[in-house]
Amino acid sequence: MKMKTLIVDDERLNRELISTLLIRVNDNFEVIGLAENIDEAYELILSCSPDIIFLDVKMPGGSGFDLLQRFVKPNFEVVFITGFDEYAIKAFEFNAIDYVLKPIDLEKFKKTLDKVCVRLNSKLSVVNNLKEILEIYDTKDLLIKKIPIHNKDKVELIDVSDVFSVNADSGYTVFKTINNGIYISSRQLSSFEFILDKFSFFIKISKGIYINTNYIKNYTKSQNCLITLKNNEVFEVSRRKKTEILALLDLTI
Repeated sequence: MKMKTLIVDDERLNRELISTLLIRVNDNFEVIGLAENIDEAYELILSCSPDIIFLDVKMPGGSGFDLLQRFVKPNFEVVFITGFDEYAIKAFEFNAIDYVLKPIDLEKFKKTLDKVCVRLNSKLSVVNNLKEILEIYDTKDLLIKKIPIHNKDKVELIDVSDVFSVNADSGYTVFKTINNGIYISSRQLSSFEFILDKFSFFIKISKGIYINTNYIKNYTKSQNCLITLKNNEVFEVSRRKKTEILALLDLTI
């Protein structure tokens, strides 16, 4: 059975291109509708019940995430469409979300379709993950506002603003949060840096350590620059970054 497919993109040529490519390169998809904004898409979803939606992330009048938030429990799959936005691409890959990059590269497009088909045929649906994805993102700024920490079969979503410090430790990453929370991820710190670097209150004080300036209790300006957080953690700023960090702290604290 073919998958009923809806394409949502504010650019007409892009909608038509994706529709044409779907028909030409993979006969598992049947295009049942095209929409240029989230209002049109919402009506088509209600009337046509698509199996999968190719959904533009940024559109005038509302983002793709705004559309998804209209559904308490989405019963369709999503492949996001994005322009070349380094942060968006890293975010999709970080969360294992399927996406199509504009301008469309035919070979990469084919690989994405093959990946989607394999996943759907294996019943590895991401429908159940859409709620989690929506909780992770700030739909206004399209930034990751909650960091997912996987622990066996459980995923903890940590508010970025609640994080005191982030520390690389023997290939793992340790997050310490308010209320003495400690969360350990098997991912290396480098996987999270693109998220942390988007928030001005996070500063990298040495190799492998980020701290949240909102939770600084005090700091010293002596030869050894020490920063004490409100949870009484103490960190030493690397000598190489001392001048830079002190100048930043004098402006922000």
